[in-house]
Amino acid sequence: MQVTLPAIAFGGSARSCPIPAAVDPFSTWLRAVALGGTGRYAAAATELERLDVSGVDDALRSLALSTRAAHRRQAGRHHLAVADDAKALFFAAGPIRADPTLEGGGRRTAALCDALTGLAADNLGRGMFGASGRLLDRVERTLDGRGRHPGGDWIWDGRVELRLRWVRAELAMFTGDAAGADRHARDAVAMSAGCPSIRHVIKTDLIAAAAVATGGDVGQAMERASRVSDLAREHGQLPLEWAAAKLLAGIGAGAQWSTQAEHLGARLKVQGAALD
Repeated sequence: MQVTLPAIAFGGSARSCPIPAAVDPFSTWLRAVALGGTGRYAAAATELERLDVSGVDDALRSLALSTRAAHRRQAGRHHLAVADDAKALFFAAGPIRADPTLEGGGRRTAALCDALTGLAADNLGRGMFGASGRLLDRVERTLDGRGRHPGGDWIWDGRVELRLRWVRAELAMFTGDAAGADRHARDAVAMSAGCPSIRHVIKTDLIAAAAVATGGDVGQAMERASRVSDLAREHGQLPLEWAAAKLLAGIGAGAQWSTQAEHLGARLKVQGAALD
């Protein structure tokens, strides 16, 4: 039986190959997400370009732009990602031209929150921590206004909440708030317990490892990051495997991790990552 695009992009079949072809704009976005998860950034960019055109549902176009921003941010290109996230916010926050064949309400709020959370993450990489915090506060207000739906569709509800906790934890790490980083990382780990997406589980564990390192427990951070590396490799999530190697190298886990990070980074560059 062929594995579906939702199961690869946001489920437990992230390693499945080949990734099925898209048949409509929504599946084009899912395919781009799946490709990006494996580090095939050039192929993902090709899919996302198909969605950044007039006539595409505005919420879906916004989601595609946020996805492209995330791929650029993963390569350290925050100055480029911010333009995509700002454009994503434009399409999510304005009067939406909706595709009647797609689900409506949840997508628009998810697109808006993705754009705002993405902008907050972009600002971390640009040293604009106050702006990042204010954007995250706006995400909180948006979710409160809509109503929290922990048992709703995970792509439109749980995923959005989890990304918010990730960036909350990262902001705390950037500003030296070890206790806050630990609290938000723990919240994210608890949220990920029922998460269907193995990629999101792995990234949550990576952020938790970084938060532990921020708190000074380097030994535990090494153990957790090593497990993340193993899981990412098992599930074919090359960008997360690379990020885990970078973390391990940075906290002094051994010279082999610097070598591993260089090797994985070279593979990502071949697949279209614009790493510095």
